[in-house]
Amino acid sequence: MKILIALVAVLLLAFLNGCGVVRTQGAGPSMSPSPLLPCPESAEAPMPSPCVTMPSWEQKHADNEAYRQRGELRPEAAAEVKPVAEALRGKFADLRERALHGEAHVAKAVRAVAPPGTNVIIRAGGVRSAVVFAIELSGGCLTGFYDERESKVEVGGYINDGGCLTAPGH
Repeated sequence: MKILIALVAVLLLAFLNGCGVVRTQGAGPSMSPSPLLPCPESAEAPMPSPCVTMPSWEQKHADNEAYRQRGELRPEAAAEVKPVAEALRGKFADLRERALHGEAHVAKAVRAVAPPGTNVIIRAGGVRSAVVFAIELSGGCLTGFYDERESKVEVGGYINDGGCLTAPGH
């Protein structure tokens, strides 16, 4: 029984000693964790052991923003989305000519051009009278905004997060 307990203790220590903590050279329970050094940037420089390669701030930021990157629109989806975009641009020109702004007017224009059965998203844009919209079509998105100063209608694929617009608060 003592042998079994000793064996379990040795295996447990071996397991814990190898997980998550880099130990300094030597042996014994009094060892302290060693700092991890950054890896050299040059391939010719000697590699300290152990070392950690850290991505740049720019790379970390780009990775953090990847959820909002829009995918490519397939050609067959573009054929469906582009005529809807042109019709919406015409509706927005009419709204602007009549000086109509706000969520109710934009929503009416967007829903008028959206094919039956498609998902339409309308949100207040947070600045001036801005309204953000999306029409989810099969394989693609029609997105943009409208306010008293300008409007934008874009055609594209789904974002990496799924759907046509990022979740509110992102």
